[in-house]
Amino acid sequence: MWKFYTTIIERHGAGSQLRLVRDFSVGGIHSQQTQLEFLDTSTPRIDEKWQQARPYGEMPGPSTLRMISYFMPGGALRNTNLIQMNRRMREMYGDIYCIPGMMGKPNVVFTYNPEDFEVTYRNEGVWPIRIGLESFNYYRKVHRPDIFKGVGGLVSDQGQAWADVRNKVNPVLMKVQNVRQNLPQLDQISKEFLDKLEALRNPEDDTLSADFHNELKMWAFESISFVALNTRMGLLSDHPDPNAALLAKHMGDFFSYSFKYDVQPSIWPYYKTPGFKKFLKTYDDITEITSNYIETAMKRFDSNENRKTKCVLEQLLQLNKQVAVAMVMDMLMAGIDTTSSACLTVLYHLARNPSKQEKLRRELLRVLPNTKDSLTDGSTKNMPYLRACIKESLRITSITPGNFRITTKDLVLSGYRVPRGTGVLMGVLELSNSDKYFARSADFIPERWLKSDLAADVQACPEARSRNPFVYLPFGFGPRTCIGKRIAELEIETLLVRLLRNYKVSWLPETPLQYESTIILSPCGDIRFKLQPVGDAM
Repeated sequence: MWKFYTTIIERHGAGSQLRLVRDFSVGGIHSQQTQLEFLDTSTPRIDEKWQQARPYGEMPGPSTLRMISYFMPGGALRNTNLIQMNRRMREMYGDIYCIPGMMGKPNVVFTYNPEDFEVTYRNEGVWPIRIGLESFNYYRKVHRPDIFKGVGGLVSDQGQAWADVRNKVNPVLMKVQNVRQNLPQLDQISKEFLDKLEALRNPEDDTLSADFHNELKMWAFESISFVALNTRMGLLSDHPDPNAALLAKHMGDFFSYSFKYDVQPSIWPYYKTPGFKKFLKTYDDITEITSNYIETAMKRFDSNENRKTKCVLEQLLQLNKQVAVAMVMDMLMAGIDTTSSACLTVLYHLARNPSKQEKLRRELLRVLPNTKDSLTDGSTKNMPYLRACIKESLRITSITPGNFRITTKDLVLSGYRVPRGTGVLMGVLELSNSDKYFARSADFIPERWLKSDLAADVQACPEARSRNPFVYLPFGFGPRTCIGKRIAELEIETLLVRLLRNYKVSWLPETPLQYESTIILSPCGDIRFKLQPVGDAM
């Protein structure tokens, strides 16, 4: 049985290379699974900026014991989610502070200075390190090597291993033309979703007799399943695949577990608690169900090789089977809660701002004059206001509260020396909601994202959009930009065109939309919309 697992960042003296080492031991036998070498072999910094910077040890932040005490009963961070935790720490320590690494993790510097964001990104190198879900890496490389054959995937692999995978999947998932070939089928899925909403809508008061967020999750799952596997799950029909519904539930559990075991301090690297074993069982269930879908899809590909549109799995199988399997599993895991939460967020902001919604609907009438028409590349090419509404919604409520990197060089951040091998968490969500960077930041102003400054809102608010491009990065930056960015955008745009072209959407609760924060932000609580049908003429 595996007894020990840890991640350490090593520095080997002046001018040496930085290594990320993952150590696994079993029965007293040591096995080094991963070692990533970085080419930065320069001598320690001696430039004037470095010399004038304050020592790393003077940076504000709690000691290890104090940090542990914050999570104990009565502690300042007890029972907090990720957003609450970050905000309380910022109140206590300011716009830059350091949290000590625990349980084998590196120290993490939290910064709310966009200049630090730029310095970090500009020095991340060709192989950026973004350590996140260590349990994910443990599961794939230690717990289930029989399935994944040493491939961790884009979430957990680093260095050359990560680059090899990313280089294979980039042409498939980041090429616009390749992604947009899915538009006809995604449009059909959106139509089916609207048919289901209509069946659930009470014609007397236009309310829904179902959990709208859950219905959005089913739409998101149906959409990503087609893109990844060319498979329809039937989740929008009266006879959904029961395994698909179970898989969607497991995905939700996955995010909650990941926050507990990958973000909060945990002893699982040294002792597998009953709770962590339950987490591994959730991983096993996800792997089993998705593996069955993949095997079924592969058999179908063999019997029908002449299709014009090939899904992600089929395209990647031509390059590497293990990469294809890991990538499709990642897509299914990441493409449900994130996409549905983002879409619901956009609908919420438009429902709370009816004048903006009406302005958008006028654009959509040009895109789709007749609701029975199909969406095409040509008809959806010019939708600037829709895309501005999506950007503005994700500015106010980005699904991830920050971006993370491990420094591969000695950096100066906010006047402090930060050595190589230190984690840096960049708090983009807080800055996107600050008047310092976005004037009238609490207001929903899609016009701030338009190239034209003719809108009255923008004239009254000349500094509406931050001049610093590193403040707003909902999909990350650089080589590790979210690989699913283009797919998520296409799915969300397609559904919003259909939904807002057919319905006037209103928010019913008296209170604002609430979010729970694990490793992503997810809407929760009282979620009720009113859907009032809109005809072909307004």
